[in-house]
Amino acid sequence: MPRTIALIYVAFGTVWIFFTDRLLVWMHLSPELILRIQTGKGWLFVIGERRGGDAMAALIKSRNETRVANADLERRVAERTRQLEAANRELEAFAYAVSHDLRAPLRSMSGFSQILQESAPPGLDEKSRHYLQRIHDASMRMSGLIEDLLNLSRIGRSELTARPINLSQVAAEAAAAVRERNPGREVQVEIAPDMEVSADPRLLRIALENLLSNAWKYTSRASPATVAVGTQAGEHGPIYYVRDNGVGFDMKYADKLFVPFQRLHPEAEFPGSGIGLVTVQRIIARHGGRVWAEAQPDAGATFYFTL
Repeated sequence: MPRTIALIYVAFGTVWIFFTDRLLVWMHLSPELILRIQTGKGWLFVIGERRGGDAMAALIKSRNETRVANADLERRVAERTRQLEAANRELEAFAYAVSHDLRAPLRSMSGFSQILQESAPPGLDEKSRHYLQRIHDASMRMSGLIEDLLNLSRIGRSELTARPINLSQVAAEAAAAVRERNPGREVQVEIAPDMEVSADPRLLRIALENLLSNAWKYTSRASPATVAVGTQAGEHGPIYYVRDNGVGFDMKYADKLFVPFQRLHPEAEFPGSGIGLVTVQRIIARHGGRVWAEAQPDAGATFYFTL
């Protein structure tokens, strides 16, 4: 680039001198005046060339400084990325270890409370039996929460193997699994045909099961309950969705959807661990996509994702 600018400058100067010389001859000026003007032109050219050289040197210096700054920025970004990846690995390992170690005492609590309930003497009052039942239920709920955390940690640590798969088929299998876990529910499921994607089939199945489980849960008051899995065109490619006609939620709380243990509805009405949507987000992010939701209270919700 600097060499090109220098050549342009020299070519322009040469053309300028040539045409101005011809112009002076055409004007029929005296030889002495022509000599003086040509001398002035020469000085102007020398001064301009010197200034051009200074500008060229400044340009080269600026370009070198920019190159050095970019290299330093890339180095710092790479270093920061390595630090974040290491921190994430340590955090996942810590969560896995803690969750794993907590399971043994929880199993003991649950088991002994169950034994106490079954072997309690006939004279044990109802209040004591109620406390034993609460201990057992709480330990089981905590055990389920820990299992969800372990599964979330495994998803972050497992290898992703993407390949062409039929999303419609994966969604149908996930819906069948959710229906089997909820035999008392009648839910109409519509799945768009021939949705082809490139993804890890195991991880995508987990994500769809979580989304469909949510839809199943929050349509418990709807009659009829309907769930749809489909696709629509997006600015940067296909957008997939899971839509239901359930209780929905207020969009001002949407930022809490993908935060661990955050819930938008009372657990007494809609039980859960608050890990399902976090798991979905982790899986979609590992595929290079994103997930978001749109909803209205008592008007259903739609969860969108890209891959």
